[in-house]
Amino acid sequence: MSYLDRVIKRNSPNEYPLEAAREAARISFFEIKDFPKAIEYHRFIVLNSTNDKERLQAQKEIADIYFNNLQNYQMAVIEYSKLQQMPHSDAEEAQYKMNVARAQYYQNNFFQAESEIDSLLKLKSEDTTRFSALMLKGNILVGKKEFVKAAEIFKSLIQEFPEKAIQENVALTLAVCYEENNDFKSAIRILEEHKNHYKPPEYIELRIKRLQERMRNAPGAKGFRK
Repeated sequence: MSYLDRVIKRNSPNEYPLEAAREAARISFFEIKDFPKAIEYHRFIVLNSTNDKERLQAQKEIADIYFNNLQNYQMAVIEYSKLQQMPHSDAEEAQYKMNVARAQYYQNNFFQAESEIDSLLKLKSEDTTRFSALMLKGNILVGKKEFVKAAEIFKSLIQEFPEKAIQENVALTLAVCYEENNDFKSAIRILEEHKNHYKPPEYIELRIKRLQERMRNAPGAKGFRK
């Protein structure tokens, strides 16, 4: 790495500094897991490469490292915003918006996250992307304690994407929304309807018993309050 850094710092007008930066970025990321250094080398490529595709890929690497490896969501939002100003496909636009929305959500910036998701949902996208976007919007609404709206989204996901909803435990999340709004009867109903999809079933049985106990102790619960 020290030899590669020497080549990069020479700043000579040939391909060697860029070649050194590519190799240094690879080693930093895959071999020694020094993610901040990997970002530095990718940024060198963004600033110095004359190949548009290479510059775009390096910018993607920067954004993804901040998001996936460093969990620096504030910087991730900035770097994905740069990507949105560079040439990209509709599918890439959807992915950038999704990651920005997730980054905002992880920072508890629910308004910004929801705005980004609503913008994404206006795009034509694959079913998997639409499912992920709606799932995230539901979680954002849960974070905002808007349990009635969140429940409507989770119910629509169960109807529209039944298999995917089972994989992602959407029914359990829907039951939580009902429970948080003291609609214990609906929460129990959802768990009863879907308990055969989850293993071990004893976990669901315990959830149901706990909800039944809460319902007995709160006889005035009448479901969602408008």
